[in-house]
Amino acid sequence: MRLAVFTVAALTLAMTGLIGPVAQAEETVREFEVTPGGRLEIDIEAGGIDVQVGDDDRVRIVARIRGSDADRFELDFRQDGADVRVRGRLTGLMGGYSSRNLSIDIRAEVPKRFDLELETSGGSIEVGDVDGEVDADTAGGSILIGRVKGPVRADTAGGAIEIMASAEEVDADTAGGSIHLGDIGGRIKADTSGGSIRVERALGKARLSTAGGGITVKAAHAAVDADTVGGGIKVDFLAQPDDRSRLSTTGGSVTVGIAEGVGFDVRGRSGSRVRSDFPIQGDDDDPGRVEGPVNGGGPRLQLSSSGRIRIEQR
Repeated sequence: MRLAVFTVAALTLAMTGLIGPVAQAEETVREFEVTPGGRLEIDIEAGGIDVQVGDDDRVRIVARIRGSDADRFELDFRQDGADVRVRGRLTGLMGGYSSRNLSIDIRAEVPKRFDLELETSGGSIEVGDVDGEVDADTAGGSILIGRVKGPVRADTAGGAIEIMASAEEVDADTAGGSIHLGDIGGRIKADTSGGSIRVERALGKARLSTAGGGITVKAAHAAVDADTVGGGIKVDFLAQPDDRSRLSTTGGSVTVGIAEGVGFDVRGRSGSRVRSDFPIQGDDDDPGRVEGPVNGGGPRLQLSSSGRIRIEQR
């Protein structure tokens, strides 16, 4: 059974001996004894969140709240076994957050093997190298996530997203910023309304989309579906995909690298012309169109560009 929520006005509930009423001082510190494999949930109305790996089996939270409205900000703590939840809300004020004089900064330390669910209505989110799943959501700010072993979901309404590595799937979405993904072991879904997308190594199928920037995949080991209306696309296939791929741009060129032993059935259509290191049959009447097998053929590789298309041997 979940424990009750603790508020500033609540009496101390002696279930763990660690949780009590939260005084709105400049800095509030709480510690919780946990076991690895638990979950930390932080949900605050505004402010930045920074979660790093600590040295022992405990969750340590430091909340720094400053400003003339600091005494109106309520922090609630709850623990249920290995799970800890922190909730922060501003009370007693009318109007939007822009009228408030308040600065909020939440820092936490967790065991190495721990899941994270982090949400703020306005602020950046930073996460260290945890061996768990990460769910990060902000209504306005950047998201930086280190090397994690679990799946990652990162969503911001305005800011850049960077994920250094994940052994499982990644879902990254921003309404205004770039996306940079490192070594990703599972499926990738990355979407931005205004920025570039870069993936260092994609072991799973990647779906990449931007309305205003270029797309780069340095090492693709599975199928790639990429489209942009405001930049070029460059993808290097270093291993054989088992599904079809599509690279499409209406605002730049397409460059695809194909390693030895990687086969495709290529269909390319360019608004300019197609150049290939491989002997692919072209259309004598249309230098911007080619169709045929590469390295003996394989899944379809659809290439579409308003500019040039370049097919290179890697």
